[in-house]
Amino acid sequence: MAFNNVGPLTFLAPGATAFWSYSYPGDRGTQFASADVKAPNQGAVHVADEQAKRKENNGNATYFVQIHNRGIGGAFHNLQGGGVV
Repeated sequence: MAFNNVGPLTFLAPGATAFWSYSYPGDRGTQFASADVKAPNQGAVHVADEQAKRKENNGNATYFVQIHNRGIGGAFHNLQGGGVV
C-alpha cells in the first residue's frame, strides 16, 4: 500500500542528509521510501538510498532510509513510498 506525506517536515540544506526509520505492526514485506519534497523548493534534489529492514522478535518490522540533498538549494520533505507488489 502506498503512502504520502508521512512524518515530520524536515529541511535539507544542500549536501545534508536525513536519516529516517518507520515501523508497522507485523511485517509488510519489502517497503521502499523516498522524499516527498515540498514547495517552495530552492533547487533541492532529494535522493533516497540505504534502504534497510530490521525484523523485530515480536514479528514487527522497522524500515530505514537515508535522504540526501544533491541540489543547489534547500527544501522541506517528509516520506512517501510503499510496498512492492
